[in-house]
Order: sequence, then structure tokens, then C-alpha cells
Amino acid sequence: MKKFTIFTLFLTFGLSVFAQGGRLAKASDLFEKLAYAEAIPYFETVCNTEQDSPELREKLAYCYLSTHQLIKAETAYKSLVNQKPSAENHYWYAYTLLSLDKHDEAQTHMAQFAAMKPADTRAILWTKQQNFLTQIKNEPAYFQWKEVNINTEDHAEFGVYPYPLKNTGVIVSSRKKKGFGDLRWAGNNDYYLELFAVRINEDGTLTLPSQLENPLNSNKHEGPLCFSADGNTVYFTSNNRDDQHKKGKDGIQHLKIYIADVVRSEWENVREFPYNSAEYACGHPTLSPDGKTLYFTSDMPGGFGGADIYMSQINAKGVFEKPVNLGANVNTSGQEMFPWIGSDELLYFSSNGRPGIGGLDLFAAPRDGKTTAKNLGLSINSVNDDFAVTFLSDGKSGFIASNRKGTDDIYSILKIKDIRFNTLIKGTVIDENSKQILPFAAVIVRDENGNIVAETKADANGNYQFEVAPGADYTVAAKLDNYDGATSQITVPNEPAIIEQDLGLTKQDYFAIRLLATDALTKQVIPGVAVQITDIKKSITLINETTSSKGDVKKELKGYQVGDEIKLNIELTAPGYLKKSVQFKSIINELGVIQLHEKLNIELQAVTLGGDLAKTLEIKPIYFDLGKYNIRKDAALELDKIVKVMNENPTMVIELGSHTDCRSSVQFNQILSTNRAKASADYIQKRISNPSRIYGKGYGESRLLNDCGCEGPVKSTCTEEQHQLNRRTEFIIIKM
Repeated sequence: MKKFTIFTLFLTFGLSVFAQGGRLAKASDLFEKLAYAEAIPYFETVCNTEQDSPELREKLAYCYLSTHQLIKAETAYKSLVNQKPSAENHYWYAYTLLSLDKHDEAQTHMAQFAAMKPADTRAILWTKQQNFLTQIKNEPAYFQWKEVNINTEDHAEFGVYPYPLKNTGVIVSSRKKKGFGDLRWAGNNDYYLELFAVRINEDGTLTLPSQLENPLNSNKHEGPLCFSADGNTVYFTSNNRDDQHKKGKDGIQHLKIYIADVVRSEWENVREFPYNSAEYACGHPTLSPDGKTLYFTSDMPGGFGGADIYMSQINAKGVFEKPVNLGANVNTSGQEMFPWIGSDELLYFSSNGRPGIGGLDLFAAPRDGKTTAKNLGLSINSVNDDFAVTFLSDGKSGFIASNRKGTDDIYSILKIKDIRFNTLIKGTVIDENSKQILPFAAVIVRDENGNIVAETKADANGNYQFEVAPGADYTVAAKLDNYDGATSQITVPNEPAIIEQDLGLTKQDYFAIRLLATDALTKQVIPGVAVQITDIKKSITLINETTSSKGDVKKELKGYQVGDEIKLNIELTAPGYLKKSVQFKSIINELGVIQLHEKLNIELQAVTLGGDLAKTLEIKPIYFDLGKYNIRKDAALELDKIVKVMNENPTMVIELGSHTDCRSSVQFNQILSTNRAKASADYIQKRISNPSRIYGKGYGESRLLNDCGCEGPVKSTCTEEQHQLNRRTEFIIIKM
């Protein structure tokens, strides 16, 4: 979408503007025009050159995301959060991961975003709607759409603003215009946005646009507008109506709203909206159906950040009252723009600050701002910018604009289903007996088929809330460590409502143990892990089963009481992982569940055939005295780690390979590495079952990891650190 429609005539993505020149200038120009697909190859050619920068990488990552190249976007944002871990990079990385159904990883990065910007409305909305992508995908198809017939390939067209007394309307376009020569806007080298008249046909097609004459169009940008119901007044956005339209202190010539009388198709008596200012922007006006309220977009002080939507009442004398921000149910720290009030009394608008599927998404909310806005779903939104929704008098037919094909184009829409808003379920989690609040309990809502539709945690005051679709039955469940879970069945009426439901948890009066098996690298839970837990003192098996689909096992234990000492032996076995054996010793201080994975490191290490066990276990280098191969004490400590793993995994076969650097002769290094390998293997063989499962092999200097050879006439210039890389002991897994 062109930067004028972004509202303030400058780039709003929070990224630096590049210097002009060569491929970088071309990439930047395309990016500014939102031609993301075309910009990508230009950005890629500048990567890894002297012009490369984190700012460039941010733009390239955004291009990948906007063109739905999610794998590339994931790689790009993963690199960015490591090199430039800004809140915005964590946000967009999480957004990309969600699109790839990597929900747990996305949660991690959204949590980091929220930690870095906790007051940001996007962080707050995420906390309340952590499963927003599923909710958006589950929204019914509210609209059908098709591209109209007047779009151009190289210029912007958006906004079909209907004139109420005729089958005509006004669009905004940057197509070539008469009377302005070759005057272009420096922001994208395209013509300035101007107003064009069209006839609206019954089938949703438009006649060829005809340019409106001066003074309707000026020599700068004109934009979104609306007509009063009687057709006698027009409210429109302009960048530069007269010589008095000065720049603000920030150096920006802000947008303003103008009002004109419509007399026989002529716009006369042009005057300013009284709340315009040189210091902030006002634009994108729309009227309520009764003509008593003007809605518009502004970045005036006191908002949520970025552009917010405001309303100004028009009293009986035609005077505009002080604008009122529509509040957090509509506005965010992002951009809320292009409001339109439909005949259904709903406020339609675009936002990139509310949970969505990419770029600007289209939302709707009751126009009083008292109900949370709803994302209008996949039937109308795309991963690109979708904006400028308007409706005709029938309330069903209308138009939107989108750059889903690379440039701003107009699409006709037909509403096929009424938009219904969610019901709010809220309450407090309490102790059923003491009635004390229980903070941070997990709360989950399931539909009648058992599918999770929302989940969150109660806050520090034990309060929780969800939004769910009306006209359905739900189960709300709460759970907290050392308490029995509580559930409540709720029938939600067809009309939006607020339902209050407290959840009482009962303190557990029994003793239990629970274990959660996770991957040491990915931190993902592992189902199907064989778990055996025995009580060493009582010589009894407490648990002998596999982890559930959630990666856990839990056992209520009888015959134990507060004050008892418990000593457990825990063994975990899973294909593709090293077996884990640990012990746990503790005094039972209270009834409830002991979460063993919180007390012990029981994460499982994934291994593959041909992999180096030393890297998996983070074995320190095995050092020997100069020219010798006897096992030192520090080396024995590292070899004991291999001994432990091999005893825990009795079918594992290891090749122990010893390597030297290039210094000394090839023959000497070969003999030395062979002796060291055999000595190390012999140390392990004496301490494991079936000693033939490990054997030593010396490689001398035959497998250097770098260009640090130094035999014959070759003289190495490598540092000691570079030579050290080649002096290593590897434990290659031959069989599991």
C-alpha cells in the first residue's frame, strides 16, 4: 500500500531508510512501494556485501513474510533475533512461527516480545488471545470477493466511496492525470493520489474513471472521503489544500480533513475540520448512518500509539464536539485506519496492531467501541495489506482494496453472512474451602467436541477472561499444582453477553509424583518414553509405563505421609535418545504433587548413528602429557561420562578416534594417536559391560579440521588455538 495510505507519508514499519544507489536503492524503492516479491532478489544480492546491515535483513525478512515464503522468513527472523534481538523482531518471528504451526516456539518469542514491551497493546492482546490464529481460521466465510475491471498494473487504486443519490462514486488512484504534467511524488516516484469519478454497475463492475477537476484535486495527495446521507456534504482527506497547510514541528506536512458543500456535483465552500492541526494528522473520515457522528483516524496526542480511530459528535447546531478515542477494544499501539460505518451499525476498519494474518487486516466492531473488534477472517483478509472497505446502500455489496497481487487494487465484495460478536466469559479462580484467590492457575475452554478454543492463566489476582463465539456450549476448566482441577459447563446464548463464572479448586489431600519428558535441545515434550520409577528404600516399582501424548506420567502414591523420606531411582528410555538414569531424594513436606522434572535434569539427549557422543554430552577435550598416552585425572573425569552413558545404554557401540595436529612427523603422530586411542578405550572397557562395545582407533593428522597442515616444505602459520581444534578425541556412535 502506498505510503500516503499508511497515513503519515513516511514509512511506518520502524525500519531505517537506505541510502540510494545501485541494487540497494532498487530494493529500497520496491520495498517502499510494497512490491515485496520484486524486492527480494535485489535485497539478496546485497546480503554479505559491505552494504549489508541488520536493517537490510529486517526488510528482507519482512518481504519473505509478506510474500508468504514462510520457511525463508523463519530463517531470516531466527537470525535477526540472535543478532538484533529487538522486540519487533521477536514479534514478527513469533508471527512467522505461528503461520508454520510452530505454536510452542512462537509462544517463546511472543513471551520475549511481551517481556521487552509489556505495555504494548499487541503484547496485551497476545496474552488474552494466544490461539488467535486458530480463531481467525475458524471464522466463517463472511464475504465473497472478486477483482474489479479498472485496476492498473503499475498504479494504485483503492477506496470506492459511493455517492448516495446516484449509482456513482469516487475512487483514489495514482494513475496518470491530466493538468498536472509529469508531477510525481518523491516517496515512490509514482503520480500523486487524486480523486476520480466512477459509475457503479449492478454487477459490481466500475466504469472507466474520470478525473475530478480543480479545486477537488490539488497538486498533492487527495484521499479517503465520505458523503452525507442526503448527498449535500462531502468530507475528504487532503495533503495540501492551500498555502496555509504548513509542516509541523516534526517537519511533516500532516494530513487534514476538509468539508465541502456538494452543489450540482460541484464541491463548494471548502473548509477545515475544526480539530485539524499542523502537529498531527487527521484523515479517513466516515459518517454514522444518522449523520450525527464523524469517525476518523488521527495520531493526535493521548492515543495508544500510531494512528487511532476517533469519533466526534455533531450537535444540533452542526458543531463538532471534542473527539473521543474509541478505546482499547478498537485501537492499539499499531495502526488503525480506514474506518467505515455500515448500515448494520458496525465499524469496519484496518489494523496491523491486532492479531491478524499479515499486514493490515480488516476488522469489525460495534461502533460504540464497547465490544472487542473481530478479525473478519480468511474470506476477505490476506497476508498482505487489506483495507479501505466501503458498502453501498444495501449494506451487503461493497468494495475493499488489497495489495495481495503486488499493487493496490480494488475488489468488489458481497457479504454472505452476518457478523456476530463474541461473548465474554470471566471469573476468579479460588480455593473451594478457604475461598482465597489462587493466582496463575491455568484455565482452558473447550467446545462441545472437546477442542481447545482458548487458554490462558489467571492473573496475580486470580482473575481470568476469554472471548468465545455465541450460541454454543463450552467447558471451562482450571488447574493448579497441588489442587484437583475444576470444570464448569456453560451455555452461551446467541446474542453477545458477559458471563461470570468463578472456578473453585480443592486442595489435594494425597501425595503424588509426576514426570514430564522433554527433548534437551528443542524443549518439546516426548510422548511414548518408557519410564520406570522405583522406591529404593522400599524396593518397589512405583511407575512402569510410557509417557502420554502430553509427554507426562503421574502416579498417586499410597502408604506415604508428610515427614517421610523418599528416595527414587528414575530411568527413561526412548528410541533415538540416550537412556537417562537419575536418583531423587527428598523429605515429603506437604501433600500434593512433586513435579520431578522441576527438581531434576531429566531432559533426554537425542543421538544419531555417526554422531559424536562427545558433542552431545559436551565432553571437555581429553588432554595427555606431551608425547605420552597415560590417562590423566582430568581426562578420567571426562571418560567417566562416556562410561555412565554406555552402561545406561548396553547396546551402544562406540568408535573412539584420537586425532593430532600436524606438528611432529606423520609416523610419530599416527603411533601417538593410536596409543592414546587404545589407552582411552581400555579405560572405558574396564568399566562397562561387554567391553567389545568400544574400540580405539588413531588417525594421527590425517583428518585435520582446517588448513593447518605442516608436513615437508609446508610451513604452518596457524595459531595455537587453530592447532588445538585438530587435537581431539571423538566418540562416534556406530550402533545404538
